[in-house]
Amino acid sequence: MKFYLTLFCLLFCHFLLAQSEIQLTTDIYHNEEEIFQSHSGTGPFDSTLAMTVKYQPIKNLRLQINKVIGKELDYFKGWNEDGEAHITVVTPVEYFNVLNSKLSMKEIDAIAERYDIQSSKINVLGIGSGKLSINGKNEDTYFVIVDSADLRLIRLMIFYEFTRRGGERTAFDPTWFFPHITIGYTKRDLHEADGIKKNLKYSFDNRFKLKFFSSKNRTDQ
Repeated sequence: MKFYLTLFCLLFCHFLLAQSEIQLTTDIYHNEEEIFQSHSGTGPFDSTLAMTVKYQPIKNLRLQINKVIGKELDYFKGWNEDGEAHITVVTPVEYFNVLNSKLSMKEIDAIAERYDIQSSKINVLGIGSGKLSINGKNEDTYFVIVDSADLRLIRLMIFYEFTRRGGERTAFDPTWFFPHITIGYTKRDLHEADGIKKNLKYSFDNRFKLKFFSSKNRTDQ
């Protein structure tokens, strides 16, 4: 019995020591003054609904993770060459394949603004990661796993309007939602189509231990 207890303690201590502390400022919770951006176009990946999130805390996370994994992560530059951060609320696939038949992006944006998307409260749950073999090489993506009752409500309101206009109820599931903030990736971002579900159940990465602090206490930003 003592042997197994000792073994458990050693393994538990190893787990704690193996964790890398990653610092995140509480600024991540305050996005009311960030500008809501509309994203629409004619292509299958042009239109999406997203909540804008403060970028600096996410950039800081990426720099810290770079040091831990010994790689320099790439990041999405499609909306800003210098980088940005957001939470996707309606994916391009959901819009192009389903919602597009009954709602325009302008109308979806209007619903989001009516429910004050930029004031949505978010809960940070942890750091997540996903892995996929591409051309015989393992590629990774890293993200902040979050949740938000406010963003879920916006999806529900979009669902109600979609079905009110004759949309099929089974075509769009407002509860099928994996809110996250992409930090960076090695080759490209990985999505649900790649088999990556970005929530605690499927993607939580226990190598990283988040430590929150106020940006007022930080001197290197």
